[in-house]
Amino acid sequence: MDTVFYNGVIHTMAGRTVSALAVQNGRIALVGTDEAALALADAHTKKIDLGGRCVLPGFTDSHIHILQAGMVCHRLDLRGVTSLQEIIDRGQEYVKQADLAPGEWIIGYGFDHNSFDPPTLPDGATAEAISSDLPVILDRVCGHIGAANRKAFELAGYDEDTVIPGGELDKDEHGHLNGIIREAALDQIKRSSPRQTKEQVIARIQEIGTQLAAAGLTSVHSDDVGMEGTKWPILKEAFADMEAENSCPVRLWEEWEAPRPADLQWVLTQPLRSGQGSDWLKVGNIKLISDGSLGARTAYLREDYSDDPGNRGIAVYTQEAMDEMVALCHAAGLQVACHAIGDGACEAFVNAVEKAMIRDPKPLCHRVVHCQFGDEALYRRMAALGMGADIQPAFVPSDAPLLPSRVGAERAKTSYAWKTLLDLGVVLGGGSDTPVEDLSPLWGIHCAVNRPASHTDNTPFLPEQALTVEEAVALYTTGPARLAGAEQDLGTLEAGKWADLVVLDQDIFTVPKETIKDIPVALTMVGGRVSFAGEAFA
Repeated sequence: MDTVFYNGVIHTMAGRTVSALAVQNGRIALVGTDEAALALADAHTKKIDLGGRCVLPGFTDSHIHILQAGMVCHRLDLRGVTSLQEIIDRGQEYVKQADLAPGEWIIGYGFDHNSFDPPTLPDGATAEAISSDLPVILDRVCGHIGAANRKAFELAGYDEDTVIPGGELDKDEHGHLNGIIREAALDQIKRSSPRQTKEQVIARIQEIGTQLAAAGLTSVHSDDVGMEGTKWPILKEAFADMEAENSCPVRLWEEWEAPRPADLQWVLTQPLRSGQGSDWLKVGNIKLISDGSLGARTAYLREDYSDDPGNRGIAVYTQEAMDEMVALCHAAGLQVACHAIGDGACEAFVNAVEKAMIRDPKPLCHRVVHCQFGDEALYRRMAALGMGADIQPAFVPSDAPLLPSRVGAERAKTSYAWKTLLDLGVVLGGGSDTPVEDLSPLWGIHCAVNRPASHTDNTPFLPEQALTVEEAVALYTTGPARLAGAEQDLGTLEAGKWADLVVLDQDIFTVPKETIKDIPVALTMVGGRVSFAGEAFA
């Protein structure tokens, strides 16, 4: 036996709580009593006394961007800026310090103009003040609206006559481009920037992997093959190299961004389908982005924004185009994960899934990413179709302060309805959307259970939608396993499953629920290999 854990409180998430667990060849060999587990040990077995600590299945983040998160610390960091001038100042300092090569792109990420006074979007002039020689993109924290300078527009081929389906290029009062770009237009300009090489991919995954392991994460469903990531063959090569060295920090279910039928052609030519691949890298979903964000007022709503009459956001797809994309993926055995924040975007996606399922019933769990606005009738349709939702509990404290102005009091009452979704039978997974939010699953569990009204106000927001601790833990364990069709390998701690687990210093089911976010992660194991060890196990 390779490793035996004993003297613990092991919540299997399969209806049992035991004290010991044995690991052999990367999988769980036994879950049971101390006596039974220790009887399997020999002179070569590593015996770990848990000291009464809590053990859970390793956490899975069901929606994250690990390559982008790994790149943020190497790019122009705009998180926390409070003015356009601060963006310029940080940008100019970055140019001085970064030793940029000719032709290299300057990509800034993380500003939130809603915190500016007044809340003004950066435009082309802001980007131009950072550099006129190198292409510059300034990306809002949501990734759905930004600005670029003339050099970036030139390389992307944008001018006053450019039309981008599902996107917008803002113009000034004279009809000239002002540098502000939204949705598909922002996506396309990002695609003009260089992709990451295999060496960069490995470095970024190892770097962010250290943070993931320290947070108790052993698996992620991540969007990295798209506008800011890399190409699938490069990602496969990177993981093959790491697998050969037994150095993969997490298991990855990869989402492919393929926004148009033409983009799907290369996906369909390769043999793998959703759920297929190696033990460490599998095909996840085709990622569609059907609208924007609440903060940028680009989430597509069925009714106007309360603070912007006449604006319902941006529908990236017509219903016909959405139907076509979902039908192509569904027929090919590829699950679809559709970014849909607004109820209009969510409804369009559910319509498309319904049509595809009627034509060709398949056991595919298509899922709505974010699913922040809707109603019971829409959610019942999702449940009937076997659909899932990747929810971000951490969006509650970030977005709740905006709701009264954006959608009004009545619509706000039906938002972020996690309990309703769960009770109706929609499969839920918990994600962070990192780098948008903190990647800690314990923070996500805290937000799902306590639903703080803001980052400074712990008053519960719509407390009737709060989850129990067990339901919230399931968001990061059994839920993602069901979404990925991987219940045979992970999600619970049972014999035969991967030895992916997290040890917490305190029992998450008995501590005061307000302190869940503060529980230290003591140890993380993935595939039988310790990927993180705190002081107690160092």
